[in-house]
Amino acid sequence: MPTLVHRFVLAGGEREVSLARREVVDSVRAWGVPLDDETADTIRLVASELITNAVVHGEGPVTVELHHRPGHLVIDVLDDNPTGPSTSWARDDDENGRGLALVECLASRCVWEPAGRGKRVRAEIALPTATPTVRRVARRALVALRPRLRTVDPAAVEPESLSSVVA
Repeated sequence: MPTLVHRFVLAGGEREVSLARREVVDSVRAWGVPLDDETADTIRLVASELITNAVVHGEGPVTVELHHRPGHLVIDVLDDNPTGPSTSWARDDDENGRGLALVECLASRCVWEPAGRGKRVRAEIALPTATPTVRRVARRALVALRPRLRTVDPAAVEPESLSSVVA
């Protein structure tokens, strides 16, 4: 199955984060990924943290790219600030500083790399795949669409010579 990609660009305002978070989850659902509440919450949180960091600490527009292949979602967030993200250790009463630590806990992989004048921060999230029941229902539906073949009793068919079959 090919990788599905969805890309959108934000101006870089903090008010766009909640809309972007919704766009990410809606796109994954539109691809037909069966999301339970826990997986949807994980996607929301990871997307929100990556996008918020790009808006607050980055520069210029923020580009969000989603890459989906069965069992995997990659969220790429690009901004124009070349400085790499750093995990900070928040104190108990701090309101900020836990985002990247959360992403690192929830994502199966989280990396950053220079990209053009800025950077790309990427997180990969494991996704559920279609359950056997869903696959079985889909397979039955496909079989039902195929033209029906007649069942032929081999004993009732008279053998033909090879020359008459070829001719």
